[in-house]
Amino acid sequence: MGDLAAQSNVLSSDEAHFGAPVKAQIAQAQTDLHVLPCNWLAAQAITSAGTQWQYDNHGIEIALDYQRADIAWGYSNINLTPKDFDKLQLLERSILAMIRRPDEQQPEPGVTLTIRR
Repeated sequence: MGDLAAQSNVLSSDEAHFGAPVKAQIAQAQTDLHVLPCNWLAAQAITSAGTQWQYDNHGIEIALDYQRADIAWGYSNINLTPKDFDKLQLLERSILAMIRRPDEQQPEPGVTLTIRR
């Protein structure tokens, strides 16, 4: 179980019950996403087209539907250059790779990426 057991509330309460020393609180995961300025447009594009995925029969994302995404980009005033589109596709492939990681069971289909200014 590795890290999962080390972060278990049940394990911590069992240790406390038997008099184990109190462990320091683990810092909460960082939720901010830092984007380099040269990648900002691609990150905005993937976020604004987040509802435009094509799904397989099991509800798992297989690719971004570029025709529908282009409509979302138009409404968001996002004009991708060929270089920005390459970056967008890299993000798309990265998201799909995260969804399909063989070493982790996905609790539910989908990946949500939120960008705040």
